[in-house]
Amino acid sequence: MQFEVFPVGTFLLEKPIFLPISINISQIDLIWFILIMYYDNKERGRHMKIGHLIRAERVRQDMKQIVLAKGICTPSYLSKIERNLIEPSEDIAELLFNRLGIDPAKLQKKDVKTEKEFKELLLSTYKLVITSRSVELTEKKLDYLLQNSPLFENDSLYYTYLLITLRFRIILGKNFEEISREIEALSDSVDGFDTYQKYLFLLNQALFYYNSGIRKKAISYFEEIVEDLDKIPLGDWEKAEFYYVIAILYTSDENTFVAIEYIRKALNYFMETLQMNRVLECYIIIGVTRKLNEQFEESLEAYSKAMQLCEEFHLDDQKGIIYHNIGNLNSIMGNSEQAILYFKKSYDSKVVDNEKLISILCLIMEHSKRAEKALVLKWANIGIDIIQESEVEGRQSYLHHFKFYKSLHSEEGLSEEIALAAIQYFKDIQEFKLTHKYCIALADWYYYNRKYKLSSIYYREANTYGNIYRKIVKWEDL
Repeated sequence: MQFEVFPVGTFLLEKPIFLPISINISQIDLIWFILIMYYDNKERGRHMKIGHLIRAERVRQDMKQIVLAKGICTPSYLSKIERNLIEPSEDIAELLFNRLGIDPAKLQKKDVKTEKEFKELLLSTYKLVITSRSVELTEKKLDYLLQNSPLFENDSLYYTYLLITLRFRIILGKNFEEISREIEALSDSVDGFDTYQKYLFLLNQALFYYNSGIRKKAISYFEEIVEDLDKIPLGDWEKAEFYYVIAILYTSDENTFVAIEYIRKALNYFMETLQMNRVLECYIIIGVTRKLNEQFEESLEAYSKAMQLCEEFHLDDQKGIIYHNIGNLNSIMGNSEQAILYFKKSYDSKVVDNEKLISILCLIMEHSKRAEKALVLKWANIGIDIIQESEVEGRQSYLHHFKFYKSLHSEEGLSEEIALAAIQYFKDIQEFKLTHKYCIALADWYYYNRKYKLSSIYYREANTYGNIYRKIVKWEDL
């Protein structure tokens, strides 16, 4: 049978297929040929669900929808694509991918086995990074996931990937603006998260705000997790990590009774699993809570246990934080010289510059109390240099501290601009104890310089924020 070029079987096919001229073929072979061509065409024409991939990359690049869509499709059409309400044609998908710099070769069609293997890799990598607490390993694993992970049509798996890599970025403390954009983008997808993904998202937000110095907001996210903690499918290791982190947060908020409750839960798990470095860290937190409750002997006993573990298990990298806390304890007890001695030991024991900032601040405060201006300026300059040379973000609080003390002890005296900037910053992040502190310092400065009206204003401001910090509503509550 001989054929000319003509459309075949439009009643069978979604699109006409044209057969070449002069092909001899039996009727049975013709039917098979049509069916093969039909299903092959149908499979090749199957669109993938890629909206979540496009949105994630667009947000990461801080690109507006109108910019990405220009010359390709309308912004409203792109919005529907990103929400996976419609699947774009191959041509539009290719153009969007090219503009975003996405490699189509990484696209992974639905494959249960591959998806399962990748999810297992993700979760095992997550556990390794969180439990190892190594910055170097975190950088290595994040780089591997960014370079080698396929782009999955399975949006749930892709969300897990984004949430885990986001946690790694928060640990590394780099590019907070990009992290903030990623959090904002993921917030639009929360309705599609499973229980564990919602937990990861809330945890990431809590840690982001804690590292940014916005403690009150961080606490609100942690408390939201606690409300549903029993419903979240967490392994014992992950629960222990959560207990440890929330104990640190409550300790920093001076909510010691709640902090002790959580740190003891973490301590029990770490002791059972013989993770002695984590046991040591728990004893440090216990020491801090005892100090805040003015149980100084009990605090020193906890630090002594931590130091004993350091010596016994050769955990030298932990000595810096123990020295720091012993210094802080001596400072509170009025042993200024001993405090300075231990703060210096802490500074010298820490390898990473950014970890030294807290010890530098305490040295500055101790020398400030002793009116040792030259030493205040020396340490303030060291701290400012570290921040300016560092890639780690979220250190604005330290910068305000260092600038304030440097200005206060300079020959020119306290700069109103620097003082007001610090006060406004701590107001904005709701650190009312520090707002109270620097309002007092500014009020004292005005008073000593006979600016009594301004002094009165800031003493009153200090009193207001001191009451907020202590949760006092009326003076009768004192």
